[in-house]
Amino acid sequence: MSILYCSIPNFAAALARRSDPSLQRHPLVLIGPDRHVFAISAEAAACGIVVGSTARTAKVRCPEARLLEADVACCRSEFETLLEVLELTSPQVEPHGWGAAYVDLGDLAPHHTGAVAVCQDVGRAVRRELGEALQPALGWDSTKFTAQAATQYTQPGRLLAVATLRERPFLQPLPVALLPLEQDALQRLGFLGLRTLGQYAALPPGAVLQQFGRGGRLAQRCARGEDDRPVVPRSRRRRLAAHCDLEAPLAERERLLAALQHLIAPLLLRLRENLQACAQIRLTVHFDSGAQEREHSFLFPMAEEKRSLLILAQLLGQMHWRSGVTGLEVTLEGIQDAVVEQLPLISGATEQERKLHEVQRYLAARFGASRLRRATLSQPNAPLPEWRIAWLARDGA
Repeated sequence: MSILYCSIPNFAAALARRSDPSLQRHPLVLIGPDRHVFAISAEAAACGIVVGSTARTAKVRCPEARLLEADVACCRSEFETLLEVLELTSPQVEPHGWGAAYVDLGDLAPHHTGAVAVCQDVGRAVRRELGEALQPALGWDSTKFTAQAATQYTQPGRLLAVATLRERPFLQPLPVALLPLEQDALQRLGFLGLRTLGQYAALPPGAVLQQFGRGGRLAQRCARGEDDRPVVPRSRRRRLAAHCDLEAPLAERERLLAALQHLIAPLLLRLRENLQACAQIRLTVHFDSGAQEREHSFLFPMAEEKRSLLILAQLLGQMHWRSGVTGLEVTLEGIQDAVVEQLPLISGATEQERKLHEVQRYLAARFGASRLRRATLSQPNAPLPEWRIAWLARDGA
């Protein structure tokens, strides 16, 4: 395969600054319709603000930040423009979160040399259409994951093309946080002392499958440069659906929610196993008098069961009840690869890392550096996770 990943960093914030250049002087935080942080600028991220936090939290962490209402409609319109520009090069374009997409170049650029010229042309086309304020970072490789990882380590307006023979050396030192795994899985990797893709790739596949399931095994293939997932264009994006017919009409909310959980849980599990998420959920409720349908679009693709059930409960409450429910149907749409939070460039430490180093220095000064320990992978093939790591003294904390 020949895959280009095009990403406009901090897409929504860049759009706002394009409309109002004076916003360049301040860290920028955009508040979404749910009154939580929808998007941030790089400066706001450096202050520790994260997408999804409350507006109050954002203001406390960065008092000098400008908090504005997000223009979600404008973001959707400009993102559609970006996709249309990319589709002029290839019809095989798959959206991936806000301001990013995969492009399958196919026979247009099967090899590294030809791909560089094609990707550069794409970058120039995006800048002409969206303006210099929305410069894309471009990554190219024969796999989706490596192409995406490349954009995390190149500047906007630049291209990082990873040759096939360099895939593994390129991936090995990168952080496991690039993998679209659930947060608890990433925390467990941290507890085991596994920090890099190379360390995760070296684990026995059977152990990874046992500990992290099918999603963890697919993530390991990505870490090894063996990602064979195809680019799925918008016109062919799959949907997942499940339905049930009730033995007797129901009107009890709790029993209906239990039935909905039984329907949606396997669908969401399938998404997580494939490292995917959905952008929209649709609920169809059948009554004796006919069917009613409601839908909800997520600002960010997700595959969380608890959140999905909350949305389904809201949609159920919007129905006009005239009789008991005779059937239920749940459909997940806009399925795409799961999106991980954008990471800082490899050249510098994050604000969180700097704070951790400050804590380490303080603890070392007060209690002695010899008391600090760090985890290391000593026996990667040991049968139990707790046997695989050892705690060593941290030098020069």
